[in-house]
Amino acid sequence: MMMKIKILFFLITMIFISCKSIPPCPEELEIGNLGKIINTGLDDHLPVVYGDTLYFTSAREESDDKELVFMSQIIDGKFTYPVIDKSLPINKFQKISSPAFFFNKQSGVQELYFAALNPKTKKGNRDIFISLDSGKGWSNPHPLGYKISTENYESHPSLSTDGTILLFSSDRPGGNGDVDLYLSSRQNDGSWSEPVNLGKEINTPKADIAPLIAPDDFLYFASKGYGGDSTYDIIKAEPVKKGSWQKPRKMKSPINTNFDESGPAIWNNMLILSSNRKGGCGGFDIYSFELCGPVALEGEIVSIESGIPLNGKVELYDNNKNKLNEQDVADDGKFTLPVEALKTYTIKYNNICLPNTTMEQDLTTPCNDTSSVNLQVKFTLPEEQNMFQTEEFVVPFFVTGYYKPNTSDNLEGLRMKFAYNIIGVADSTKYIEFPGPEYDDYSAQVDEGIDNVIENILKTIEQLSGPCTSGKNGITIHITGYADPRMLSEFSRYFEDDIDDEDFDIHISRGEAMTNELLSTLRAYYTFILLSSKLEDSKEFQNFQDRVKWEIEGKGIDEKPDLSNEMRRRVDIKVSIK
Repeated sequence: MMMKIKILFFLITMIFISCKSIPPCPEELEIGNLGKIINTGLDDHLPVVYGDTLYFTSAREESDDKELVFMSQIIDGKFTYPVIDKSLPINKFQKISSPAFFFNKQSGVQELYFAALNPKTKKGNRDIFISLDSGKGWSNPHPLGYKISTENYESHPSLSTDGTILLFSSDRPGGNGDVDLYLSSRQNDGSWSEPVNLGKEINTPKADIAPLIAPDDFLYFASKGYGGDSTYDIIKAEPVKKGSWQKPRKMKSPINTNFDESGPAIWNNMLILSSNRKGGCGGFDIYSFELCGPVALEGEIVSIESGIPLNGKVELYDNNKNKLNEQDVADDGKFTLPVEALKTYTIKYNNICLPNTTMEQDLTTPCNDTSSVNLQVKFTLPEEQNMFQTEEFVVPFFVTGYYKPNTSDNLEGLRMKFAYNIIGVADSTKYIEFPGPEYDDYSAQVDEGIDNVIENILKTIEQLSGPCTSGKNGITIHITGYADPRMLSEFSRYFEDDIDDEDFDIHISRGEAMTNELLSTLRAYYTFILLSSKLEDSKEFQNFQDRVKWEIEGKGIDEKPDLSNEMRRRVDIKVSIK
């Protein structure tokens, strides 16, 4: 009798061991199978990707025959060995679905959604639960209210990438048959709206489950109603607008087979799913396939009669502002950049002739699972007259009443006129102040200012001979003179030689009554005389003299507030390419 008991115990033990033992994965697996790192001989299914982590449910050895959520890090496209995420409260429940995560930037709270049996009810159907983590661990999960969790079956929660849409599957009354997909929108107060059925355009009379809104807003889900063979297939629908999609289509092989495919998830250009197709480790296995066809990005720099060379440099950045690639643009303005589908990029273009301008475009590369995509990017150069920065200079500190710039040479000449009583004796020239020693300091600043203007004009001429102009450009030098608000005597006269300049249409006779308007014009004119005389010694200026245009303007009294009289007695000089 004792021997029979021992034999019976041995047989029971061997049966238990054989039931618990999981057969190893075969050496050769079906294309796309993630292999023994992820899959076992039991059901491994309902994959979800959040960030660079794959979550899925499994009843493997570590789970003590209960389905739990496992996690696997994705590093350089490879999966680490799955472990139980013990921090998630989901594993305390029965008949769970994989989790859905969303980090709410407004509240700073991590949100977790999942489906499971409600331990407080006896209905035996799944509800959708929510748990929050504000940095101190997950809160106690509770059913999501407002008609989302009901006495019917609710499962497979999934959120849009911006967290404003919640999709789930339910067999509640009023649907199209079996299990349908429903949508709820996040309200301004953070609550969820009453769910609406996605309608006959999406749902079928058969089961439609496991929805996913991809980063490009395409809808993926599993359905028995699109294949005609009563197995689940992965279905894809193109977005019309937020929360609305076109008529779906069944995805092609190898994504779909004559077996069950469910639980679509996306990581970069990979579509991850679970399937019980032949050639796996056993039960449902997790597979991955390249989701999108290749994307070719071709760029072009165009110029609308601007004459600016097209060559330059383009740079490619990811959505974290990391530089991924850099290329020189050829003379024809064409370039290509390596990109991947379903990625957000920034493309920046710099042209040597636009040193202060960076042109850039943001784009999200599309995904086409049936063909390759040629993406065109175009940068249009600005019109030529806007490409050069106008330089502005101020030359102040004219001697009171005088019209020649207060350079050291002109200052010495003015003092000689006073010394020989050429001015300052008759009433007609008493409006001119004798230049005291303070003007010596002023003259040093004026000399420097004039030198800066000359240097800039010569640098601008260099641009005319460089590659950044069409050969038709010219330089415009506009000089505007001003006077301070003190009035001049009625006896004041212009005392130097007549001015008869047809180019500027300026005609001033010796002895003409002096006014602030005339004084401001004379300051602009004599500044032109000074600059042109200094430039005549430059070969560069002589070579381009026919492409230099001078403009003279007298504005009279400077009415700007909070300026000293010294700063009002000035000329403004603008140098630009046109």
